[in-house]
Amino acid sequence: MKKILLIFIILFFTIFLLFFIFKHNKDSLTHEIYNSKISEIKKLFNDEVSKKKGNTATMTYLISRDHSINEALLKKDKNLINFQELIENIQHFSEYKHLWIQIIDKDGFSFYRSWTNEVGDNAAAARLDVVDMIKNPKEMTTISTGRFDMTFKTMLPIYDKNKNFIGIIEMISKFNSIAQEFKNKQIEPLFVLHEDYTSKFIKPFTGLFIGKNYVANLNANKELMKNVENFGIKNFLQMQDYMIFKEYFVIKDEIKDIHGGDMAYFFFFIKKDDIDTSAISKMEVNYLFIITTFIIIITLAILYLINRNYVKYLNSKVKMKTIKIHKQKEYLKSLLEIYDKNVIFSRTDLKGIILHVSEAFCKISGYTKRELIGQNHNIIRHPDMPKESFKYLWDCLKKGEKVNLEVKNRKKDGSYYWVEAEFGPYFDLNGNHVGYSAVRKDITANKDIEDIQREIIFTMGTIGESRSKETGNHVRRVAEYSYLLAKLSGLKEEEYELLKQASPMHDIGKVAIPDSILHKTDKLNKLEIELMKTHATKGYDLLKSSDRPLLKMAAIIAKEHHEKWDGTGYPIGLKEEEISIYGRITAICDVFDALGSDRCYKKAWEDEDIFKYLQDEKAKHFDPKLIDILFENLDKFLIIREKYKDIF
Repeated sequence: MKKILLIFIILFFTIFLLFFIFKHNKDSLTHEIYNSKISEIKKLFNDEVSKKKGNTATMTYLISRDHSINEALLKKDKNLINFQELIENIQHFSEYKHLWIQIIDKDGFSFYRSWTNEVGDNAAAARLDVVDMIKNPKEMTTISTGRFDMTFKTMLPIYDKNKNFIGIIEMISKFNSIAQEFKNKQIEPLFVLHEDYTSKFIKPFTGLFIGKNYVANLNANKELMKNVENFGIKNFLQMQDYMIFKEYFVIKDEIKDIHGGDMAYFFFFIKKDDIDTSAISKMEVNYLFIITTFIIIITLAILYLINRNYVKYLNSKVKMKTIKIHKQKEYLKSLLEIYDKNVIFSRTDLKGIILHVSEAFCKISGYTKRELIGQNHNIIRHPDMPKESFKYLWDCLKKGEKVNLEVKNRKKDGSYYWVEAEFGPYFDLNGNHVGYSAVRKDITANKDIEDIQREIIFTMGTIGESRSKETGNHVRRVAEYSYLLAKLSGLKEEEYELLKQASPMHDIGKVAIPDSILHKTDKLNKLEIELMKTHATKGYDLLKSSDRPLLKMAAIIAKEHHEKWDGTGYPIGLKEEEISIYGRITAICDVFDALGSDRCYKKAWEDEDIFKYLQDEKAKHFDPKLIDILFENLDKFLIIREKYKDIF
């Protein structure tokens, strides 16, 4: 044991030493790669800046030769200058898309701007370079910040025939072309101005800011800007040459103003994966080979020393595991007995012939295992289950998919039970598909409760209608219409199922309306109309306190089924999609049925009149899209009306 311990100590210190050497070399190599990338990016940036400065200076010189500038300054008439067409041609035939020309008079006031008619402001008050130019007129090519943006500026003095200084011509161009060059190389640029310059802006060109810092490149990545702002722009401004930020390697460069103060910072975001780190990978492989070789040698030495004790150790472990496996076998046997008694389980072959059932399956179905095994699974099929459900089940199973389905089954004595079943394919030990299995949960009690709830809800809706001498079939028709229209409108299954149950309660508030108003055959007076309208809010107040999704939906329908698309309905005067989709659907279905039914105050309308009314009220009373859906599927609604027509 002492020898083994000594070997482990040697192994530990050797690996520690190799790791220290590896980390030092890796850090040095990484720093070297990063410094190389920094130099590459900064050189590329400086080259692009020099190129743009040169091109901007050349264009400025050529334009300054236009004698109309001298004439306009001397006559103080800016209308004599118009470079708009010239700028458009330059932008069309070159890579420069954002160019402006500004003429400043000898006193430092803006005389002409190609991009706006707003002139006359004191440019010298906002820009130190203009002040220096007035004091010492000479060619000046700078990157500076004025009242609109950070830009490349080439300024040339303008003289009259007598060589008197009369003003300045300035060509202004943006940083976007440089930024685009970096984007073309899969590098995200972010050009940020010092916050002291922000307050001097009249109208920032890009409109982009990170906190108080203006972003000068119009094509800046918005998501990246958001990430920088969340991390803290100051952390970027204070970094030295580079930093690692999320998946990016970030390089910083900066430009000072003409007096040496901080003016602009240029950040370049390069995906770390785009940086060539193959040298690091090669070094890692070499170190891994050394460490692996050393570990193998040490491991062989350790195995040699423990070989004599290893067999004895294995024998003891085998004995212990044998005892443990025996206990687990007994435990699994008891679990299988519990599973058989409590889990409703069955397995069939590919044709649906029952091969195995659990005791719990026999108990709930009333059949014995002998009566079930060898029979087709249809032995427990209940006639209430639609054929479409079983077609869907078998189609999914044949594709190898699992299916969850609520199924109503028939017991041996003819009664029924409901289960929530999970069906799936069954495979043998070789992976061959040999049949199907199903695990079920008894939900009979829950389904019975749901049926009772639906019956109570429907009965409550019928009570509200019967108070106004309307038939229960009106309630059923509105429910069926609402279900169909909701389904055709693309609502989710759980929504149109709930709507079918909730819509019968749309007029539940009528239980609070006096019979003298409900049964009045003459036209209602204004007071009676207002009282009748209260049935919407009374119905809502009756249902609103419940946390049940069904009653919540019923409360909304009760309140909103008399609102109108154009906002002229009641009780609130909601309009368009302020009205819930449930209220809009029920409103159409209620009116559609009511117009075709006899009431104490009217006779049923003819179909032609009903259809015309619905079309006339499209986008007034009713949601226009829902009206279109109704008429596209009118035959389906008429089938429902015929199926549940009133019989007197």
